[in-house]
Amino acid sequence: MAKTKKYGISFPITVKSDEKTLFDTNSTLAEAVRSQIMHVIFTPKGEKLRDPEFGTHLIQYIFNPNDNQTWGDIREEIDVAIGKYVPECHIKDIDIAAGEDGRDLYARILYTISSNGGIMTYETITKL
Repeated sequence: MAKTKKYGISFPITVKSDEKTLFDTNSTLAEAVRSQIMHVIFTPKGEKLRDPEFGTHLIQYIFNPNDNQTWGDIREEIDVAIGKYVPECHIKDIDIAAGEDGRDLYARILYTISSNGGIMTYETITKL
């Protein structure tokens, strides 16, 4: 009997969600906005076809000093990108801080979302 060669992943792709969709989806506006924020922050500018301004230049800060000047530049980069590409989100505060070991950098983003006549406040903390 001849051996069969295997090439990559077989389809259909399975997921662990109850909906059995190709990709897991957001079930609330808050989850969707958080996903959009992460997408904008972690996409390098120039990566998105037909919209080269989408994303941030955070990768450029990787070897900058871990000080208040760099943190301010990162804060501004995140604020401008979210303001432009996530219109449902209204930034209240962005706090950049070093982790306990002093090497990692974290962003705490406090924002509001207006929906159904109400305003809800959310917080996202992410490792940069």
